[in-house]
Amino acid sequence: MTVIPLFLLNSCIQEEKLSPIQIENQVDAIVEKIHSGFFDFEVKGGTEDQRISIENEGMDGVYGVRMSDLENLEGENLSLFICSNSLNPGILQKIKINDASNTFAVCRYSVGLSYKAEVAVLLEQIEDERLEIIGRFDQGNITASELDAEMKRLRESFSVSYLAIKNFYSEFFKECLHTLVTEISKIFNEDQWQTFVKCVDI
Repeated sequence: MTVIPLFLLNSCIQEEKLSPIQIENQVDAIVEKIHSGFFDFEVKGGTEDQRISIENEGMDGVYGVRMSDLENLEGENLSLFICSNSLNPGILQKIKINDASNTFAVCRYSVGLSYKAEVAVLLEQIEDERLEIIGRFDQGNITASELDAEMKRLRESFSVSYLAIKNFYSEFFKECLHTLVTEISKIFNEDQWQTFVKCVDI
């Protein structure tokens, strides 16, 4: 009877380690999933009585997370941080994760300055149009039904322009996020990383 050494059995039972390309693919998938929240927005107002508005200056998804939000880890936008904390990282890992998170915050802030400025200009332009439409209605130049149609057109016009701004800045924000997730993949050991991947649920 042939006896198979125990260390050979163990090596067969152990899962193969992921290659750098496989980990990189996982990083990309996580980034794509979390970044999609940037395009999850709601346009409010755009009526005779209310100007068009958006939440958080347009910083949707993970890019709108504040330090105060991290004290109460709830919500889909915080999944990245929830999953990191659920692994109970060691002290050194926590320090490195904090450093990576700070780098992400600085990057997001830098991109956000120009992005929010463009969004603010768009909001003011749309508000000028809204007031002009209301002025025409008050002067009797358009009917109530025409007013409603104009407001609907205005909201649609804003959404198209707003989405165009988001598309322009999307890759810049995504690069900030990609750097963060890449760093997390390096900070965690392989078992932790795979648990993290499952937690994010890509």
